[in-house]
Amino acid sequence: MKKYFVIAAMCAGVCTGAYWAGGRVASQKCATQIAEIRAEQQSVNLENMVNVNEKVFNTGVRDIRRILRTEYTIAE
Repeated sequence: MKKYFVIAAMCAGVCTGAYWAGGRVASQKCATQIAEIRAEQQSVNLENMVNVNEKVFNTGVRDIRRILRTEYTIAE
């Protein structure tokens, strides 16, 4: 009788260990996916920043003054 309790306890221990290990693997995969998504988003943000800076550096002072005069004049 005692032998069956030991076997049942061992099976329960193995099942509990497998459940715990599976949870750890799943959380690690989730963390990896989140890191990949963040890296991809950061590269997109960096690319957008480079495009904006390129437009700003290629715009001359005369263009800026012209745009400001046409867009923001005081109506009489």
